[in-house]
Amino acid sequence: MIKRIIGFFEKPYLAVLFSLLILGLCSMPSEELPGDVNDKLAHFVAFAGISFLWLWVSKSYLKVIILSALFGLVVEFIQGALPEYFHRSYDLMDALADGIGVLIGAVLYFAVVKVLGIKKGSKAPF
Repeated sequence: MIKRIIGFFEKPYLAVLFSLLILGLCSMPSEELPGDVNDKLAHFVAFAGISFLWLWVSKSYLKVIILSALFGLVVEFIQGALPEYFHRSYDLMDALADGIGVLIGAVLYFAVVKVLGIKKGSKAPF
């Protein structure tokens, strides 16, 4: 069972879909999003998830971390370019929350890999 779960994460579908979901949510008008969600916490969790999922499918850890953080910056630039009635704007603190989330997602990934005893490029030990 665990082997199947790990095998599922090793395919890029989930990482791609989650990244597109985050891009879509960050591009929506703010009125269409849940009301009582802390914006910085949402950015932090979203980008922790992005880096965690992409690290499962990549062998280049540094590239994933850098590209995930750059994705956060691109999202902020997109929000800054959206029409005013979307009530979205470029926010450097959101970009910082994205970057911290990326790093925490990477730490979480390495912790999970260590606990499960997974060696990159090999099958799960289960």
